[in-house]
Amino acid sequence: MKVQDASEKQAKPIDSRLMNGPLQDRHCTDIICCLLFIASFIFMWYIAITGYTLGKPERILAAYDSDGNACDLDLPDYPLLYFPIIHPDYYNKTVCVERCPANTSDTVKCQTNKNITSCPRDCTKVSVNTSATFDFTSIDSMKTYVDTITSSVSNPENWICLYGSEPIFSRACFPSTALEILNQTSNFSSSVDLNRLTSWLYDLSVAKYIILASFFIAFGLGLIYMVILRFLGGLFVWLTILLYFVGISVLAGYTWDQHLYYLNDSQQSASAGSTNASDNAKALEYIFYIEIAWIAFSILAFFCIFNKIRLAIGVVKTATLYVRDNFSVMIVPPVIGVCLGVLWVWWIVSVVFIVGLGDIKGDGSTPFASVTFDNTTRNMVYYFMFGGLWKQAFLLALNQFIIGCSVCIWYFNQGPGQSYTGNLFQSIYWAFRYHLGSLAFGSFILAVVQFIRLMLEYAKYQAKQMSGDNKCTKCILDCLSCLVACFERFIEFLNKNAYIQIALTSKSFCPAAKDAFESIWANTMRYSLVSGIGSIFTFIGKLFVGFATVLFSYEIFINVEPYKTDLASPIVPSIVCFIIAYMVAILFMSIYQMACDAVLTCFIYDEELNKQNGGMSAQHCPETLREWFDSTQSS
Repeated sequence: MKVQDASEKQAKPIDSRLMNGPLQDRHCTDIICCLLFIASFIFMWYIAITGYTLGKPERILAAYDSDGNACDLDLPDYPLLYFPIIHPDYYNKTVCVERCPANTSDTVKCQTNKNITSCPRDCTKVSVNTSATFDFTSIDSMKTYVDTITSSVSNPENWICLYGSEPIFSRACFPSTALEILNQTSNFSSSVDLNRLTSWLYDLSVAKYIILASFFIAFGLGLIYMVILRFLGGLFVWLTILLYFVGISVLAGYTWDQHLYYLNDSQQSASAGSTNASDNAKALEYIFYIEIAWIAFSILAFFCIFNKIRLAIGVVKTATLYVRDNFSVMIVPPVIGVCLGVLWVWWIVSVVFIVGLGDIKGDGSTPFASVTFDNTTRNMVYYFMFGGLWKQAFLLALNQFIIGCSVCIWYFNQGPGQSYTGNLFQSIYWAFRYHLGSLAFGSFILAVVQFIRLMLEYAKYQAKQMSGDNKCTKCILDCLSCLVACFERFIEFLNKNAYIQIALTSKSFCPAAKDAFESIWANTMRYSLVSGIGSIFTFIGKLFVGFATVLFSYEIFINVEPYKTDLASPIVPSIVCFIIAYMVAILFMSIYQMACDAVLTCFIYDEELNKQNGGMSAQHCPETLREWFDSTQSS
């Protein structure tokens, strides 16, 4: 007889219409939130267009002299910024020049300012009694040389030096010698790196067909891994548990052996060392008793949750069946990923223009611009930041709902005599036709938490700037950040299960979130085990697909012509194959993990419906979970 824990009983009866799967009689949920979401997106576009029209992003990227003039923009005849010396102590002494000087004897025109009252001169010809040399191989030696000169001549604050330089990013002059040193250090100009880079590109060109094939190899390995989980997933779990008990038993045995060793040592000697041996023996004895207690607790816990572990294994196997039957769902995460990429490219470009609406100017202390905002512009920046987080959370919510809804429809079409029909398009239709408002609501809550976390990080930065390394302030802000981060993960988990509830019952977000919380609370151990076991298999799956693809590709590279002969090295093509395979594995595992959560929720509903309706609900259950209902009926 199967005993049902009282803690896992549903708090209220389940709608009997769910016996046939997710409710077909649906209605639009959280309409106001849907309208607010659309309005917020329109307002984001309004802010972005305002930035495109009135913003001046070029001033953010400009270089500024000591008077705060932007070279090229404010001084069109002097487009490049010239540093007196490449050292932080001299960054407040800069000047705009017409071109970068080619050497120390060159002459250039400049726009003088409050710190630089004359154009650069040749420092190496200054007669100063010093052993310092003007050496661009070291910024410290350059600083020492200029410091010596400025301490020996009149008006040292006006003194700057000529050196051979080249424009960098079309903004500022940088020492030519330093650029040469950088090239020599990184070997980009040497035959080593240039030949190596050419060799890598050639190897990638030779191996392009195997690299392309690695996508399909990884896809096939992902399917094989699903089959392995279907038939051997339970064996893996039980072997892991067995290894756990063997491991802690061996550890306890080793601890007791060390205890006997130190006990024997303390009995054979009365020296000072024997006191330490006696203390070690006693400490190890206590540790051994703790380990024995932990083993006893683990054995007791194992027998208490034995059936729940079996159920978790059944859920994992069921999730693999769903992935097997729904190849079309593989397209959902990549499409959402592309949408996220487009969103963030647009968001980053727009932010640059919106920030350009502020008062941008140089303060003379650094060559970079400082931006100040009025209240309106500041609020626009904050709103656009929050809007980006909201739209990102919404796309992720859409991905979760479509997959979760597809799992729910599939689950209740797996009984004997039932024929499975595709459900991905129905899930997409339900998402856009009925539940955009609920997805917007859940993503709004998550975006608020993420925005608070972002503001806390900004507060930590500001506090560090104002109070330095204040341990108390840093500790408080770190604790707050940790709490918000934990709350964010809780909201993500709750939202995901709320979307599954919406897919099943067509409820609004708040009632669905309440039902999800009650279900999680009543089945904490089940959710924990499914999440834990699912995470383990997800991690192993990523490694399996990635490394198996690399091994397969590598064997081709070293054993099959023409790759065996033509490739200089199989390493770089193999690395590219691994990256592709790992991305495919992430695609597989994201669907698989969501499927595990949705299957468990469906099972919990189905289990309660089965009891409410005299054992008639099991006819819709997948075969991998049907034994649980059979045991309930036989009881």
